[in-house]
Amino acid sequence: MGRKLIGIDLDRTTLNDAGEVSERTRQAIQKMQQAGHVVAIITGRPVRLSMDIYQQLGLKSPMINFNGALGEIPNELWDYAYSYQVDREIAFDLIENAADMAIKSVVAESRADVWTNSHIGPTNPNEAFFFPQSTDTYHMLDRLNLKTNINSILIEAQNSTHQAMIQDYVTNRYGADRVTVNTWGADSPVLEIVPAGVAKDTGLQIMQRAFDIKKDDVYAFGDGMNDYEMIDYAAHGVLMKNGQPALKAIANDITSYTNDEDGLAKYLEQII
Repeated sequence: MGRKLIGIDLDRTTLNDAGEVSERTRQAIQKMQQAGHVVAIITGRPVRLSMDIYQQLGLKSPMINFNGALGEIPNELWDYAYSYQVDREIAFDLIENAADMAIKSVVAESRADVWTNSHIGPTNPNEAFFFPQSTDTYHMLDRLNLKTNINSILIEAQNSTHQAMIQDYVTNRYGADRVTVNTWGADSPVLEIVPAGVAKDTGLQIMQRAFDIKKDDVYAFGDGMNDYEMIDYAAHGVLMKNGQPALKAIANDITSYTNDEDGLAKYLEQII
Protein backbone atom coordinates (compact mmCIF):
# COMPACT_ATOMS: atom_id res chain seq x y z
CA MET A 1 0.00 0.00 0.00
CA GLY A 2 1.43 3.38 -1.03
CA ARG A 3 2.05 6.08 1.51
CA LYS A 4 -1.05 8.19 1.90
CA LEU A 5 -1.56 11.87 2.71
CA ILE A 6 -4.71 12.41 4.74
CA GLY A 7 -5.84 16.00 5.32
CA ILE A 8 -8.38 16.35 8.12
CA ASP A 9 -10.54 19.33 8.99
CA LEU A 10 -11.18 19.78 12.72
CA ASP A 11 -14.61 21.21 13.56
CA ARG A 12 -17.52 18.88 12.72
CA THR A 13 -15.09 16.45 11.04
CA THR A 14 -12.36 15.19 13.39
CA LEU A 15 -14.08 16.67 16.46
CA ASN A 16 -17.47 15.53 17.71
CA ASP A 17 -20.32 17.96 18.37
CA ALA A 18 -18.87 18.72 21.82
CA GLY A 19 -15.67 19.87 20.10
CA GLU A 20 -13.68 16.92 21.42
CA VAL A 21 -11.58 14.08 20.01
CA SER A 22 -13.09 10.68 20.73
CA GLU A 23 -10.81 7.83 21.79
CA ARG A 24 -11.74 5.87 18.67
CA THR A 25 -10.74 8.82 16.46
CA ARG A 26 -7.43 9.22 18.29
CA GLN A 27 -6.62 5.54 17.91
CA ALA A 28 -7.54 5.42 14.22
CA ILE A 29 -5.33 8.44 13.45
CA GLN A 30 -2.48 6.97 15.51
CA LYS A 31 -2.71 3.70 13.55
CA MET A 32 -2.52 5.55 10.24
CA GLN A 33 0.53 7.50 11.40
CA GLN A 34 2.24 4.38 12.78
CA ALA A 35 1.69 2.67 9.42
CA GLY A 36 3.75 5.45 7.80
CA HIS A 37 0.97 7.60 6.39
CA VAL A 38 0.90 11.39 6.82
CA VAL A 39 -2.18 12.55 8.72
CA ALA A 40 -2.33 16.35 8.87
CA ILE A 41 -4.72 18.85 10.42
CA ILE A 42 -5.94 21.39 7.84
CA THR A 43 -8.13 23.90 9.64
CA GLY A 44 -9.50 27.42 9.58
CA ARG A 45 -8.51 27.69 13.23
CA PRO A 46 -5.46 29.66 14.35
CA VAL A 47 -2.52 27.83 15.91
CA ARG A 48 -3.61 28.75 19.46
CA LEU A 49 -6.89 26.84 19.01
CA SER A 50 -5.31 23.82 17.32
CA MET A 51 -2.18 22.86 19.27
CA ASP A 52 -4.02 21.01 22.05
CA ILE A 53 -5.72 18.79 19.47
CA TYR A 54 -2.47 18.25 17.53
CA GLN A 55 -0.80 17.07 20.74
CA GLN A 56 -3.80 15.00 21.82
CA LEU A 57 -3.74 13.16 18.49
CA GLY A 58 0.00 12.58 18.89
CA LEU A 59 0.75 13.98 15.44
CA LYS A 60 4.25 14.54 14.04
CA SER A 61 3.07 15.89 10.70
CA PRO A 62 2.80 19.49 9.49
CA MET A 63 -0.23 21.48 10.62
CA ILE A 64 -2.06 23.84 8.25
CA ASN A 65 -3.87 26.79 9.86
CA PHE A 66 -5.88 29.84 8.77
CA ASN A 67 -7.53 27.89 5.91
CA GLY A 68 -4.22 27.23 4.20
CA ALA A 69 -2.33 30.47 4.88
CA LEU A 70 0.16 28.97 7.37
CA GLY A 71 1.91 25.60 7.25
CA GLU A 72 4.58 24.28 9.61
CA ILE A 73 5.59 21.36 11.78
CA PRO A 74 5.04 22.70 15.31
CA ASN A 75 8.27 23.31 17.22
CA GLU A 76 10.40 21.92 14.39
CA LEU A 77 12.22 23.25 11.36
CA TRP A 78 10.57 22.10 8.13
CA ASP A 79 12.03 22.92 4.72
CA TYR A 80 8.56 23.42 3.27
CA ALA A 81 7.17 25.65 6.04
CA TYR A 82 5.36 28.69 4.64
CA SER A 83 3.31 31.71 5.66
CA TYR A 84 1.05 33.70 3.30
CA GLN A 85 0.07 37.06 4.71
CA VAL A 86 -2.32 39.99 4.36
CA ASP A 87 -1.32 43.64 4.73
CA ARG A 88 -1.71 44.96 8.28
CA GLU A 89 -2.88 48.28 6.78
CA ILE A 90 -6.21 46.61 5.99
CA ALA A 91 -6.83 46.03 9.71
CA PHE A 92 -6.07 49.67 10.56
CA ASP A 93 -8.24 50.85 7.65
CA LEU A 94 -11.20 48.78 8.90
CA ILE A 95 -10.91 50.17 12.43
CA GLU A 96 -10.74 53.75 11.13
CA ASN A 97 -13.88 53.17 9.04
CA ALA A 98 -15.67 50.89 11.51
CA ALA A 99 -18.54 53.28 12.24
CA ASP A 100 -19.38 53.77 8.55
CA MET A 101 -19.39 50.03 7.84
CA ALA A 102 -21.10 48.88 11.06
CA ILE A 103 -18.06 46.89 12.20
CA LYS A 104 -18.06 45.83 15.87
CA SER A 105 -14.63 44.24 16.15
CA VAL A 106 -11.52 43.42 14.13
CA VAL A 107 -9.05 40.66 15.00
CA ALA A 108 -5.66 40.32 13.31
CA GLU A 109 -3.75 37.10 13.85
CA SER A 110 -0.45 35.43 13.02
CA ARG A 111 1.18 32.19 14.13
CA ALA A 112 2.04 33.30 17.64
CA ASP A 113 0.09 36.51 18.28
CA VAL A 114 -3.36 38.01 18.15
CA TRP A 115 -4.43 41.66 18.13
CA THR A 116 -7.93 43.11 18.48
CA ASN A 117 -9.65 46.45 19.00
CA SER A 118 -12.35 44.89 21.24
CA HIS A 119 -12.44 42.09 23.80
CA ILE A 120 -16.21 41.73 23.37
CA GLY A 121 -16.70 38.89 20.92
CA PRO A 122 -19.85 37.69 19.14
CA THR A 123 -22.73 36.38 21.25
CA ASN A 124 -22.90 33.07 19.37
CA PRO A 125 -20.48 30.80 21.32
CA ASN A 126 -19.34 28.98 18.15
CA GLU A 127 -18.21 32.31 16.70
CA ALA A 128 -17.00 33.85 19.97
CA PHE A 129 -14.61 30.91 20.34
CA PHE A 130 -12.47 32.35 17.52
CA PHE A 131 -12.28 35.82 19.09
CA PRO A 132 -9.84 36.47 21.99
CA GLN A 133 -11.70 36.03 25.27
CA SER A 134 -9.56 37.79 27.86
CA THR A 135 -7.23 40.76 27.89
CA ASP A 136 -4.16 38.68 28.73
CA THR A 137 -4.42 36.70 25.49
CA TYR A 138 -4.15 39.54 23.00
CA HIS A 139 -2.53 42.87 22.16
CA MET A 140 -4.51 46.01 21.37
CA LEU A 141 -4.84 46.36 17.61
CA ASP A 142 -3.08 49.63 16.82
CA ARG A 143 0.01 50.83 14.97
CA LEU A 144 2.06 50.82 18.15
CA ASN A 145 1.56 47.08 18.70
CA LEU A 146 1.04 45.58 15.25
CA LYS A 147 4.23 46.07 13.25
CA THR A 148 4.10 43.04 10.92
CA ASN A 149 1.70 41.65 8.36
CA ILE A 150 -0.63 38.87 9.50
CA ASN A 151 -2.12 35.59 8.24
CA SER A 152 -5.77 36.43 8.80
CA ILE A 153 -8.17 39.22 9.73
CA LEU A 154 -11.54 38.43 11.31
CA ILE A 155 -14.33 41.00 11.27
CA GLU A 156 -17.53 40.97 13.27
CA ALA A 157 -20.14 43.17 11.61
CA GLN A 158 -23.19 44.54 13.45
CA ASN A 159 -25.22 41.97 11.52
CA SER A 160 -25.01 39.87 8.37
CA THR A 161 -26.70 42.52 6.19
CA HIS A 162 -23.49 44.59 6.20
CA GLN A 163 -21.33 41.79 4.79
CA ALA A 164 -21.63 42.75 1.12
CA MET A 165 -20.62 46.34 1.84
CA ILE A 166 -17.51 45.23 3.75
CA GLN A 167 -16.60 42.69 1.07
CA ASP A 168 -16.93 45.26 -1.70
CA TYR A 169 -14.94 47.89 0.22
CA VAL A 170 -11.96 45.63 0.95
CA THR A 171 -11.92 43.96 -2.47
CA ASN A 172 -12.20 47.24 -4.42
CA ARG A 173 -9.63 49.04 -2.26
CA TYR A 174 -6.99 46.31 -2.01
CA GLY A 175 -7.66 44.18 -5.09
CA ALA A 176 -8.99 40.66 -5.61
CA ASP A 177 -5.48 39.68 -6.67
CA ARG A 178 -4.23 40.45 -3.13
CA VAL A 179 -7.03 39.45 -0.76
CA THR A 180 -10.15 37.31 -0.58
CA VAL A 181 -13.00 38.22 1.77
CA ASN A 182 -15.00 35.18 2.88
CA THR A 183 -18.22 35.11 4.89
CA TRP A 184 -18.92 32.49 7.55
CA GLY A 185 -22.38 31.59 6.30
CA ALA A 186 -25.75 33.17 5.67
CA ASP A 187 -26.68 34.26 9.19
CA SER A 188 -23.20 34.82 10.63
CA PRO A 189 -21.98 38.43 10.99
CA VAL A 190 -18.35 37.21 10.78
CA LEU A 191 -16.10 37.76 7.75
CA GLU A 192 -12.53 36.64 7.20
CA ILE A 193 -9.86 38.29 5.07
CA VAL A 194 -7.20 35.91 3.75
CA PRO A 195 -4.44 36.15 1.13
CA ALA A 196 -5.81 35.78 -2.42
CA GLY A 197 -5.43 32.37 -4.04
CA VAL A 198 -4.89 30.61 -0.72
CA ALA A 199 -7.23 27.85 0.48
CA LYS A 200 -6.97 24.53 2.28
CA ASP A 201 -5.71 22.79 -0.87
CA THR A 202 -2.66 25.10 -0.73
CA GLY A 203 -1.38 23.19 2.30
CA LEU A 204 -2.46 19.84 0.90
CA GLN A 205 -0.47 20.38 -2.32
CA ILE A 206 2.65 21.60 -0.49
CA MET A 207 2.59 18.52 1.75
CA GLN A 208 2.04 16.26 -1.24
CA ARG A 209 5.24 17.63 -2.83
CA ALA A 210 7.17 17.63 0.46
CA PHE A 211 6.45 13.95 1.16
CA ASP A 212 6.52 12.89 -2.51
CA ILE A 213 3.04 11.35 -2.38
CA LYS A 214 1.17 10.36 -5.53
CA LYS A 215 -2.01 12.28 -6.32
CA ASP A 216 -3.95 8.99 -6.16
CA ASP A 217 -2.93 8.62 -2.52
CA VAL A 218 -4.25 12.02 -1.35
CA TYR A 219 -7.32 12.05 0.91
CA ALA A 220 -9.17 15.06 2.33
CA PHE A 221 -11.98 14.98 4.89
CA GLY A 222 -14.22 17.96 5.60
CA ASP A 223 -17.75 19.21 6.16
CA GLY A 224 -17.93 22.93 5.33
CA MET A 225 -17.56 25.35 2.43
CA ASN A 226 -14.02 26.25 3.51
CA ASP A 227 -13.16 22.58 2.76
CA TYR A 228 -14.36 22.92 -0.85
CA GLU A 229 -10.95 23.35 -2.48
CA MET A 230 -9.20 20.51 -0.68
CA ILE A 231 -12.09 18.07 -1.19
CA ASP A 232 -12.13 19.07 -4.86
CA TYR A 233 -8.35 18.68 -5.22
CA ALA A 234 -7.86 15.35 -3.44
CA ALA A 235 -8.19 12.14 -5.45
CA HIS A 236 -10.29 10.96 -2.50
CA GLY A 237 -12.28 14.00 -1.38
CA VAL A 238 -14.51 12.73 1.41
CA LEU A 239 -17.47 14.71 2.73
CA MET A 240 -18.74 13.99 6.22
CA LYS A 241 -22.31 12.67 6.40
CA ASN A 242 -23.13 15.84 8.38
CA GLY A 243 -21.44 18.05 5.75
CA GLN A 244 -22.84 20.84 3.59
CA PRO A 245 -25.12 19.44 0.85
CA ALA A 246 -23.50 21.85 -1.65
CA LEU A 247 -20.27 19.83 -1.40
CA LYS A 248 -21.88 16.56 -2.53
CA ALA A 249 -21.36 17.48 -6.18
CA ILE A 250 -17.55 17.57 -5.85
CA ALA A 251 -16.98 14.89 -3.20
CA ASN A 252 -15.73 11.45 -4.29
CA ASP A 253 -17.32 9.82 -1.28
CA ILE A 254 -19.43 10.53 1.81
CA THR A 255 -18.84 8.95 5.21
CA SER A 256 -21.56 6.56 6.41
CA TYR A 257 -21.54 8.17 9.84
CA THR A 258 -21.49 11.75 11.15
CA ASN A 259 -18.72 13.45 13.10
CA ASP A 260 -20.65 12.65 16.28
CA GLU A 261 -20.71 8.94 15.36
CA ASP A 262 -16.93 8.60 14.74
CA GLY A 263 -17.47 8.93 10.99
CA LEU A 264 -13.83 9.85 10.28
CA ALA A 265 -12.43 7.04 12.46
CA LYS A 266 -14.69 4.41 10.89
CA TYR A 267 -13.66 5.53 7.39
CA LEU A 268 -9.94 5.46 8.26
CA GLU A 269 -10.34 1.98 9.75
CA GLN A 270 -11.64 0.81 6.36
CA ILE A 271 -8.68 2.35 4.50
CA ILE A 272 -6.07 0.71 6.70
